[in-house]
Order: sequence, then C-alpha cells, then structure tokens
Amino acid sequence: MKHEIKKLEKSAVEIIMTLSKEEFTPIKNEILVSAQKTVEVPGFRKGHAPIDQIEAKYAEGIKEELTDKVLKKYFADVVKAEDLKPVSPMYNVNVKMDEETFEVTFSVDVFPEVTLGEYKGVEIEKTVFEMTDDKLNEEIERMLNSKAELKVAEEGYKAQMGDTVDLAFEGFVDGVAFEGGKADSHLLKLGSKMFIDTFEEQLVGYTAGQEGEINVTFPAEYHAANLAGKPATFKVKINAVKLLNKPELNEEFAKANGFESVEDLKAKKSEEVAKRGEDNAKNENRGKMLKKITEASTVEVPQSLVIREVEAKLADLEQQLMMQGMDLNGYLKMTGMTMDTIYNQLAPMSENKVKMDLILDKIATEEKLEVSEEEIAEKTAEVAKMYGMTPEILKEELDKTKKYDSFINSLKTDLLMSKAIELIEANAK
Repeated sequence: MKHEIKKLEKSAVEIIMTLSKEEFTPIKNEILVSAQKTVEVPGFRKGHAPIDQIEAKYAEGIKEELTDKVLKKYFADVVKAEDLKPVSPMYNVNVKMDEETFEVTFSVDVFPEVTLGEYKGVEIEKTVFEMTDDKLNEEIERMLNSKAELKVAEEGYKAQMGDTVDLAFEGFVDGVAFEGGKADSHLLKLGSKMFIDTFEEQLVGYTAGQEGEINVTFPAEYHAANLAGKPATFKVKINAVKLLNKPELNEEFAKANGFESVEDLKAKKSEEVAKRGEDNAKNENRGKMLKKITEASTVEVPQSLVIREVEAKLADLEQQLMMQGMDLNGYLKMTGMTMDTIYNQLAPMSENKVKMDLILDKIATEEKLEVSEEEIAEKTAEVAKMYGMTPEILKEELDKTKKYDSFINSLKTDLLMSKAIELIEANAK
C-alpha cells in the first residue's frame, strides 16, 4: 500500500491510500465469499450464486465494505509512519476503483502544532481588590433584600415603579386575541422590562381591582413572526399590588440567620466579600495573562475540537434547562433562536477555550509537568464527596457505564492545566 499526505487548513490532513490489484483483490475476494453464503441472486439457490454475478449485483455494497476494511487495515500504518495524532473520525471519504488499483482519499483532523509565545515573565496591569465599608454595606443590603417578602399593599395604594403587581391580562391584535397572550394571575415587577414596549410604565398609578387597557407595539424582530411589529391592546386587571417588606438589620435578624450578633454578621460578611473579591481579582488577572499568552502563540485549532466543545456547552445548557423544567426546543421557541444561532454564539468562545487548552497542554509538556497518583486520588475524593459518595462507590457507578477511565483522564488533564496556570502566575511580573 502506498500513501500520500497533504496538509490542509485548521490542522487537517488529506490522505490518499493506493492499493495494487495484488493488495486489494484478496480483501475483495473475502467479502465476496462471505456474501455468497447469504445474498440471493435470481435464478440461483441461496449460497450457490456465481461470484461474478454477486459482484455485479451488489457492486456498491461490496465497494463500501472493501473501503471499510482497507481503512481499518491500513490507517494505523499511515498514522504510525507519519506520526499523526488523529482527533476526529475520517471524513470526506472518496473512492476510485478499477481492475488494477483501489484508491481511497479521506481527511482527518490531527492534533495541531503549537508554537508558544513568551509565557514566563508575562506583564499585565494587575487588578487589586480593596475592601471598603461601602462594599460591606452593599452585601448586607443584598442579604436584607433576599430575605424581604412581598406584602399586599393597603387598599387604595397606587402602584409605582419597583412595586410588584398580580396581573390578569389578555392581548389582542386587530381585535383578535392571540395565542399565549392571556393570564389570570401573573406577578410582574414594574420596571423589570419583562414585558414589551411601555407596558409596565402604563400600569403606574393602578390600584387593586382596577381594570383598563394598555396599548403597545411588538418589536420588529419579535420571535413570533405573526406579532412582530404589530400594535396590540391588552385588557388588564390588577388583582393586587404587592410591596417588598424588607427586614431591619438588628440583633433579632442576625440571630435568626445563624449569627451571634450584628457585629458577628458584619465580620463574617466582610470576610466573605473580601474572599470573593480577591478570588475575582485573581481570576481577572489570570484571564489577562492567558489572553496575552494566547495572542502571542500560534496554533491552528481543528474544527472537530471546536464542534466537540460546542456540543459540551450545549449539553450543559440542556442540563440547566432541565433543572428549570424546560427543554432545548422550548428554549428555542421562547427566545426565537435557532440551533444555527446558538452554534454561532458558542463557536467563537469554544474555539478560544480549545486554543487555550492546547497552549496550556504544550506548556505542561515543555515544563515536564506531571500529576501524581496521590493528586488524582485526592481530586477523585473531592468529586465523590460533592456527590455524597465514597471514591469506591463513585468508581462503581462510573464503571457501570464504562466511563471511569475517561473520568480519570479528564481529572488528570484538569490538574495539568491548573499546574500550567500556576506556573504562569508564579513567573508573572
């Protein structure tokens, strides 16, 4: 078997395998002999049809099976000879076949070459977090707001921006009610911009029990094409106006929320804010360094790795939607998006993520970074604890779906990436 290899864009290669008659004929004959036992040819008993008639009747199927066997037999030889590291299945497979030669051409993405820029002594303008009384007060205010409860306003109270109304409504376009435009009870915070146009502003001044009409215009790019750009009238009724009843910061509140006193609450919240702020600053600085290294390095990202990362992000999105009682199709309808729109949004960030991972992997190789068995065991124990398991039970569960090895490889990769980042940070200026 002879082969040729040609480099393509985005770390792909085109491979041409050429087999002589002496090389491919035995493989084809095996296929024909096997087929003879099972296929049926009119005029012959099953298992007794002549080989030449089988070949003529099932030419395309035999060529497909021959291609499959040739690729399985010789692809590993090409990979070894050319020192390739495939990262995708074969694609764009084309076959030319005559009595003397069998030629198959295909493409495959390979692990790319990475040319590192300077990754030691990286200079950035560092973000530094400073703890202040204002930051602590903001945190306490958020806590108080999170504990606030909606209380029905007293009779005659007029709704204002920031209040929440329990709203009944029905929408009409050209005097006809439209699908999805009706609710008997919907909580709406005025000023949240959850409803279109000036809908919320027009409810200011309404009291409980009051009915009225709201006139709005749907956005020109509204996800429902039958409503886009059209004027609409909503008949509304205020079931109730509700006000946010925020608790006071006092000893009773502090103790009810697990603190010894107001001073204890302030001290612990101050520690939380400082820790979070310092972590955010560290992550921001890390992002600046990685961005600088990425821009200084050269790597052609294989398209298959980008697609794989997009699919991983989509899987995460589906998981999040499932936890909210929604599926991806429902999300697409609600947002007016398509799969192409989502892909186009996810692809650039996915490509950046893959590129950064490839660069970090190269740094880990250059610096001969390694992960010990003890480190893997420690990380496995952390993950197991997170799921309320022991490492042994976690292994049993993953073994059931034959995912334990990939889980360990993923942990090892993550640990190596972390070590590469720590090295960059330790040498930064």
